[in-house]
Amino acid sequence: MTIQVSAQNADNTYVRFINTSAKVVQGKITGREAIHYDYDGEDLICGYVLDIAVTKSWKGGNQNFRVFASNSDVLMDGDYDYFLFARKNPKFGANGRDALDFINCDDAKSTRMDVSGFQFLATRLRQQIFPLISYDGGEKIVDEDTGVVKRGEWMMIVSRIANSALPFTIMRRRLNNGNQHVIEEMNYADFQDEFLNK
Repeated sequence: MTIQVSAQNADNTYVRFINTSAKVVQGKITGREAIHYDYDGEDLICGYVLDIAVTKSWKGGNQNFRVFASNSDVLMDGDYDYFLFARKNPKFGANGRDALDFINCDDAKSTRMDVSGFQFLATRLRQQIFPLISYDGGEKIVDEDTGVVKRGEWMMIVSRIANSALPFTIMRRRLNNGNQHVIEEMNYADFQDEFLNK
């Protein structure tokens, strides 16, 4: 499937993600390995290598793959699906200094580390991995702000230094689910209609 993006949306970060990503998929995280780094004697986690089982693909095929993800994206416990953007790593297979890149670790620290073993990356400042939540499971969950019963699938937006702007065509709402890192959710069907199904 080829995604065509209109020129008027060219400055939107999500459009840029689609254009620069090797993979735009929905899938499950079937394995997760923390990548540790010795930062002046302090053991920091600088991200995770995730095994992704693809359930739907808009770009990059249906093959399962591994991706190095920033630990800034909140990875939910439980059996969640995720929507994610992953780009090819230009330093994959490189040697020496060419294999090094800046990576954000715990506690807002960053370091240069060898990233040559990671074929795909999801490590930008803006969120690239979105946990999906469905409200169609039979439970009646009421939106606290509107008093309306929640329906459909929603993408969770995490608290980041910068998040991408959304057009008014995508419904979004604040989220108070006890997780301080998840601040909002946006309607998954609206997101697909705006960016993926054109």
